Amino acid sequence: MKDEYSKRQSAKDAEYEREYQAWVDSMSLDERREAEKLGLLKPCVQRHGNGAPDHDMADSPLASHEPDIAALVDHEDDHKDPQTREVADVLRHFVADLLSEGNTRLTVECLAVAIGLSAYEGETMTEIAKRHGITRAAVAKRCVEITERLNLAPSRAMRNTRARRIYQRAQLKRNRPSLP
Repeated sequence: MKDEYSKRQSAKDAEYEREYQAWVDSMSLDERREAEKLGLLKPCVQRHGNGAPDHDMADSPLASHEPDIAALVDHEDDHKDPQTREVADVLRHFVADLLSEGNTRLTVECLAVAIGLSAYEGETMTEIAKRHGITRAAVAKRCVEITERLNLAPSRAMRNTRARRIYQRAQLKRNRPSLP
């Protein structure tokens, strides 16, 4: 059983690597230089089945949502202003989410929607959903989860909290079986 999984995963990895290389080959020289600076010329394929190419993510300090107890005891964060600590906490939570999610690209695209970046690039939730083979509602739900976890207000591309509640009630009312 495990051998079948390994074969299927190897085939998917090989397909991903081919498509990634085709994408890199399609880049202009300037795009390729920028991608090289960012370390994006080669695909990231998880070879060890634990979510990381060469080590166990449980050993990484990025894998924790908890604060660094040693830093708290040593008062390393005392010199930072509250806004800096808040930004660092948001980033810690988001990076932990990225590391724990099965589809990192989807999470990043949903963050772009959640912070309003997609509005500037003309990207819609429907386009994101089609690209990832999921529903628009699934994208919207992930965007809401991100805004709630990071304590962000919904972007213009998202329904506000009140509108979501009204829509949810309408859906529940419409789907409720009518009484005879």
